Amino acid sequence: METFGARLERVASSLDASDIDALLLGPGADMLYLAGFEHGHAGERLLSLVIRRDGGASWIVPAMNAAQVREHAVPGQPMRTWTDAETYLPALRSALDGVRRLAFDDELRAAFLLDTLAAAPGLRMEKGSAVMRPLRIRKGPEELAALRTAGHTVDQAIPEAIALCRPGRTEAEIDEDLRKLLQRRSPQGKVAFTIVAGGPNSALPHHDTGARALRHGEVVILDFGTLHDGYHSDITVTCSAGEPADEEVRKVYRVVWEAQQKALEAVRPGVPCEAVDRAARDHITAAGYGEFFLHRTGHGLGLQVHEPPYMVGGNTEPLEEGMVFSVEPGIYLPGRFGVRLEVIASVAKDGVSLLNAPSAPELPTSP
Repeated sequence: METFGARLERVASSLDASDIDALLLGPGADMLYLAGFEHGHAGERLLSLVIRRDGGASWIVPAMNAAQVREHAVPGQPMRTWTDAETYLPALRSALDGVRRLAFDDELRAAFLLDTLAAAPGLRMEKGSAVMRPLRIRKGPEELAALRTAGHTVDQAIPEAIALCRPGRTEAEIDEDLRKLLQRRSPQGKVAFTIVAGGPNSALPHHDTGARALRHGEVVILDFGTLHDGYHSDITVTCSAGEPADEEVRKVYRVVWEAQQKALEAVRPGVPCEAVDRAARDHITAAGYGEFFLHRTGHGLGLQVHEPPYMVGGNTEPLEEGMVFSVEPGIYLPGRFGVRLEVIASVAKDGVSLLNAPSAPELPTSP
């Protein structure tokens, strides 16, 4: 894996090339990428890594987190600690001394942004993503290996997950068992998320798993993912609790599967992201379901479940080798059912490479 020191050097080079004096990051995927540090309770108090264009980096850290951060700080990086009584403002002013143009973490609290502007009047702000996005969007060999490992975990769970979807069982019961089987498959990993949507709820792309019980013949959308070394998997499987009761289900399923194949065929270096979306969308529209395809065709995947690049109309960014993203067309018929099929693709030198199992060409059914 590329060292954190090498990544910091790339950030400094990017800052210098963009004439930006410094980058301020809070806990999140960018900090994890540059320092290996993450902390679920570090959002309330300002905890930040400040990187300057000359390659220097320093930390602003609540005293209560100092020991945890010290384990991840590169040797020689100064750490400015602060207590609740004194607040972080003195440390922030010190860290930004001489900075006139600052790239600020897109995902930090607005209150921290306002305090930063007050602490350094006249400061010109840029989005932190302008610096970090180009550095993270192409995955290296080690990152791709971690993504494949995470993808293997969800692949193994597919048959068991489908078997959970039996009539009479609630979405919540299926969800609980799905999480357990994912944890069994990868004891050292983590379950990142699960969505179980049955019957008419499957027509809601991001349904909140609930207490509704499945009925015989209903469609179930299973969307789930895990973590391996910080990198995510993400897969969506659509199945039926027994033979589908709605005669249109198998037709819609096939249309979605074909749309997914069209999108995958479009993937190769140099092709604009929107072309991948268009390939899937045109097929679904031609089949008469265009108005029921409610979201983009894909999103990037890595240290975050949703990150650039995005396969969506209007995105003319060309695909590059090493980019990783989902390909997940869907059709959602209100009050009836929905179908979504998701795989994770990486851009290879001569086309596309899947990081998890391909979607089944025909609708799977539970026993």
